[in-house]
Amino acid sequence: MAFTGFSTDKLVGLPPELFSEVVPAITLPSELKVTLHIFYRLSKQRGQPRRLSWDDLAGDQVLRQSLRAVSRLRPPEELLDEGMDAAVRRTTLLHIALPGDGRLINWYLVNTASNRAWVERMGQARTALEPNAPAPEQRPTLIALYEQNIGLVTPLLVDELREAEERYPAEWIEAAMREAVRANARSWRYIRKVLERWATNGRQDAPHQSERPIDVEKYTRGEFGGLFRSGSDASDLE
Repeated sequence: MAFTGFSTDKLVGLPPELFSEVVPAITLPSELKVTLHIFYRLSKQRGQPRRLSWDDLAGDQVLRQSLRAVSRLRPPEELLDEGMDAAVRRTTLLHIALPGDGRLINWYLVNTASNRAWVERMGQARTALEPNAPAPEQRPTLIALYEQNIGLVTPLLVDELREAEERYPAEWIEAAMREAVRANARSWRYIRKVLERWATNGRQDAPHQSERPIDVEKYTRGEFGGLFRSGSDASDLE
């Protein structure tokens, strides 16, 4: 259906850097759509600081419809996750998780001087309210490690990371993240595949890897198991 035209001559005011620096550098359709939509939503807000939560964006039907046009094979939440992660890594947007309604709420703001100052103040205030929070020099949590090396941890990822912590040793997860960084494949999907491969085949760089026992059943069962069994039987008869 052809676009019939705009309803007003009034244009939405946007910072010039958005079009001179940010948009020309964007390659992901999901990042472009998420970025422009957030600027539009924030232009409608009053009060400071202007910000949107993950729940605001995930429930935005206009944004969901826009993301569906990117791919019918991927759910809007996954595309939103991808676009937000890219925008935060580009530092077009700022991200901070703050307590609210008995849980942590993920907030997103445009990267301006006043918003950076607000995020810093709120981050310091949150740390002050958490006396048991680990000091910066202590070993970071899995979520902190992921955000430092891979990208934004969205609510969709939190459950998967917690499940991974229960399923795999901590050093495996850290090693898989390092492998993702080395391969320039910074995504949870890549890390999960590495962990699944190690769980199935063992870590090739793990200590005492050469001492792993041979799984005889692996070779003597299945479609071609008879070939191995018949070969061993023949040697027994010699």
